Amino acid sequence: MDKFFKSLALLFVISMLGACADEEAMLQRVNVSMEVTDADRQAPEQDVLQESAEEAEPGNTASAGVRTLAGPDTPTETFYYAFTTLATQEEQQLYREIFNSLVNLEEETELSVLDTGLLEHVFACVMADHPEIFYVDGYTSTVYRLGNDISRITFSGDYTLEREEIEDRCPALEAVLKKWLEGVPEGNDYEKVKYLYDYLITHTEYKLGCEDSQNICSVLLDGISVCQGYAKTFQLLCQRLHIPAYLVTGTTGGQGHAWNLVLVDGQWCYMDPTWGDASYRQEEGNYPQTAYPAVNYDYFCVTAEQLSRTHQFKEGQTLPECISTQNQYYRREGLYLESADAEQIKMIFDRAAQAGAEVVTFQCADDAVYAQVYEMLIEDQKIFEYLPGEGTKVAYAESKEQRTFSFWLELS
Repeated sequence: MDKFFKSLALLFVISMLGACADEEAMLQRVNVSMEVTDADRQAPEQDVLQESAEEAEPGNTASAGVRTLAGPDTPTETFYYAFTTLATQEEQQLYREIFNSLVNLEEETELSVLDTGLLEHVFACVMADHPEIFYVDGYTSTVYRLGNDISRITFSGDYTLEREEIEDRCPALEAVLKKWLEGVPEGNDYEKVKYLYDYLITHTEYKLGCEDSQNICSVLLDGISVCQGYAKTFQLLCQRLHIPAYLVTGTTGGQGHAWNLVLVDGQWCYMDPTWGDASYRQEEGNYPQTAYPAVNYDYFCVTAEQLSRTHQFKEGQTLPECISTQNQYYRREGLYLESADAEQIKMIFDRAAQAGAEVVTFQCADDAVYAQVYEMLIEDQKIFEYLPGEGTKVAYAESKEQRTFSFWLELS
């Protein structure tokens, strides 16, 4: 799993300039350089971001001749979760100023606020809302003082790429996004996000140490990434379909991790596309290559309670209640066992055989049902009663945390 714990390097360079009649010479200048890992670009909730007529909206950034990914093709009505958690107009205005500065690749932007305490949090909100800003990994702010009073603050994004390279990458990224979105089915949000989840996982390989692993370029341009790249790409894909999605960070097994919060058909749920990819399990050494489904749905449209069995949320994130089970994959697909029902298990295997599926996966409602199914199918070896045809070989994997079983069928 990629490790991207917060790394903040604050460099305070304070120089008192000689006394002079003009303000600049009497200023105390403080340069604050922050290197913020993508894992810490998190924030709270999400809504429609409205701008005044003279300000660029977060979905319309064609000003100043800059060609960035967040262009006219990005829907301006996208629901930006972190923006809605900003309680004051001052914070919301600062969000807009930082956003416009970054998408227009400005070298320095004078801010409307004089409160340095707002910068770090609002910058994190912008980055959490906008995965399309793939070329920034921090910021520098310069504070000007007149005596003991702050007279103005300027902001500069820390760009990881030159302007020409950013503008060169954007058409390639847009082309891949367009291709990935071509096959999105008509219908409800569940069907759309399932398509995105499947497509992302089957077109990306989990690989530690890859280039651009903390942004969308690793996934869309190279087809390899780690959790931050998976989560940001999934977020961007959802946003392109006008489905609110947000980047959430925390830990799993004591190591930094990132996943998504998504509003699906009016209900908030969590998704972890990284843990849905078998290549992640193989990279981490948890399973042999043939011992896990290519796409794992244990972490698709789950509740906070389900996710918390294996994921720990980073403190300080304002997140909505996430308790609905209506979009859980196993429930929606008829693969959810309320009891150790032999007839239902037979129906699940029969349906898989008719579809030619090589892997059969289902989930149990609670620990008691899980234990009963384990005893029946594994300990008593009644699994062979459900296999299609004599001589069929079977292997299995289980997840006690998510109460799921997966069986691989090999017809003789």
